[in-house]
Amino acid sequence: MEAKERQRYILFKIISEGIIEEKALIRAVWRHLLQLYGDFGTSQTGLWLTEYENNSYGIIRTNVQALPMVRATLAIIRQIEGKNCLFVVQGVSGTIKSLKKKHMSKIKIESQ
Repeated sequence: MEAKERQRYILFKIISEGIIEEKALIRAVWRHLLQLYGDFGTSQTGLWLTEYENNSYGIIRTNVQALPMVRATLAIIRQIEGKNCLFVVQGVSGTIKSLKKKHMSKIKIESQ
Protein backbone atom coordinates (compact mmCIF):
# COMPACT_ATOMS: atom_id res chain seq x y z
CA MET A 1 0.00 0.00 0.00
CA GLU A 2 1.35 3.41 -0.98
CA ALA A 3 1.72 6.01 1.76
CA LYS A 4 -0.44 9.11 1.57
CA GLU A 5 1.39 12.21 0.32
CA ARG A 6 2.15 14.64 3.10
CA GLN A 7 0.73 18.09 2.49
CA ARG A 8 1.98 21.52 3.47
CA TYR A 9 -0.04 24.70 3.64
CA ILE A 10 1.62 28.01 2.80
CA LEU A 11 0.10 31.18 4.22
CA PHE A 12 1.01 34.19 2.09
CA LYS A 13 0.25 37.87 2.14
CA ILE A 14 0.01 39.66 -1.18
CA ILE A 15 1.01 43.29 -1.50
CA SER A 16 -0.17 44.90 -4.73
CA GLU A 17 -1.03 48.15 -6.45
CA GLY A 18 -4.61 47.11 -7.13
CA ILE A 19 -7.10 44.34 -6.54
CA ILE A 20 -5.95 40.97 -7.85
CA GLU A 21 -8.74 38.52 -8.58
CA GLU A 22 -8.46 34.89 -7.51
CA LYS A 23 -8.49 33.52 -11.07
CA ALA A 24 -5.71 35.90 -12.14
CA LEU A 25 -3.62 34.85 -9.14
CA ILE A 26 -4.05 31.16 -9.92
CA ARG A 27 -3.16 31.69 -13.60
CA ALA A 28 -0.02 33.64 -12.66
CA VAL A 29 1.20 31.01 -10.20
CA TRP A 30 0.62 28.16 -12.68
CA ARG A 31 2.25 30.11 -15.53
CA HIS A 32 5.38 30.81 -13.47
CA LEU A 33 5.54 27.22 -12.23
CA LEU A 34 5.40 25.99 -15.83
CA GLN A 35 8.14 28.42 -16.89
CA LEU A 36 10.43 27.36 -14.06
CA TYR A 37 9.81 23.61 -13.83
CA GLY A 38 8.02 22.53 -17.00
CA ASP A 39 5.00 20.27 -17.29
CA PHE A 40 6.45 17.37 -15.34
CA GLY A 41 7.75 19.45 -12.42
CA THR A 42 4.51 21.41 -12.19
CA SER A 43 2.44 18.22 -12.21
CA GLN A 44 4.38 16.97 -9.17
CA THR A 45 3.40 19.94 -6.96
CA GLY A 46 -0.21 19.00 -6.21
CA LEU A 47 -0.83 22.75 -6.01
CA TRP A 48 -4.21 24.01 -4.83
CA LEU A 49 -5.37 27.44 -3.67
CA THR A 50 -7.48 26.65 -0.60
CA GLU A 51 -8.28 30.19 0.57
CA TYR A 52 -7.88 33.66 -0.85
CA GLU A 53 -9.14 37.02 0.33
CA ASN A 54 -8.69 39.66 -2.36
CA ASN A 55 -5.54 41.67 -1.71
CA SER A 56 -5.04 40.32 1.76
CA TYR A 57 -3.91 36.76 2.28
CA GLY A 58 -4.20 33.30 0.85
CA ILE A 59 -3.39 29.69 1.63
CA ILE A 60 -1.86 27.35 -0.93
CA ARG A 61 -1.69 23.58 -0.47
CA THR A 62 1.19 21.61 -1.95
CA ASN A 63 2.95 18.36 -1.23
CA VAL A 64 5.98 18.41 1.04
CA GLN A 65 8.48 17.56 -1.73
CA ALA A 66 7.34 20.51 -3.87
CA LEU A 67 7.41 23.08 -1.06
CA PRO A 68 10.73 24.68 -2.14
CA MET A 69 9.50 24.86 -5.76
CA VAL A 70 6.29 26.64 -4.81
CA ARG A 71 8.07 29.06 -2.47
CA ALA A 72 10.57 29.92 -5.21
CA THR A 73 7.74 30.49 -7.67
CA LEU A 74 5.92 32.85 -5.31
CA ALA A 75 9.16 34.75 -4.74
CA ILE A 76 9.68 35.52 -8.44
CA ILE A 77 6.16 36.73 -9.27
CA ARG A 78 6.32 40.51 -9.54
CA GLN A 79 3.35 41.33 -11.72
CA ILE A 80 -0.16 39.97 -12.23
CA GLU A 81 -2.34 41.40 -14.99
CA GLY A 82 -0.13 44.48 -15.25
CA LYS A 83 -0.29 45.22 -11.50
CA ASN A 84 2.93 45.15 -9.52
CA CYS A 85 2.74 42.72 -6.63
CA LEU A 86 4.81 40.93 -4.04
CA PHE A 87 4.14 37.66 -2.22
CA VAL A 88 5.29 37.46 1.39
CA VAL A 89 5.23 33.96 2.88
CA GLN A 90 3.98 34.28 6.46
CA GLY A 91 4.30 30.64 7.46
CA VAL A 92 4.13 26.97 6.51
CA SER A 93 2.40 24.17 8.39
CA GLY A 94 1.05 20.66 7.98
CA THR A 95 -2.55 21.65 8.77
CA ILE A 96 -4.66 24.70 8.03
CA LYS A 97 -5.79 24.88 11.64
CA SER A 98 -2.27 25.15 13.06
CA LEU A 99 -1.24 27.54 10.28
CA LYS A 100 -4.05 29.93 11.17
CA LYS A 101 -3.46 29.54 14.88
CA LYS A 102 0.24 30.40 14.60
CA HIS A 103 0.27 33.02 11.88
CA MET A 104 -3.11 34.67 11.26
CA SER A 105 -2.70 37.07 14.17
CA LYS A 106 0.31 38.60 12.35
CA ILE A 107 -1.77 39.36 9.28
CA LYS A 108 -4.65 40.84 11.26
CA ILE A 109 -2.30 43.12 13.23
CA GLU A 110 -0.52 44.30 10.05
CA SER A 111 -3.79 45.11 8.28
CA GLN A 112 -5.10 47.37 11.07
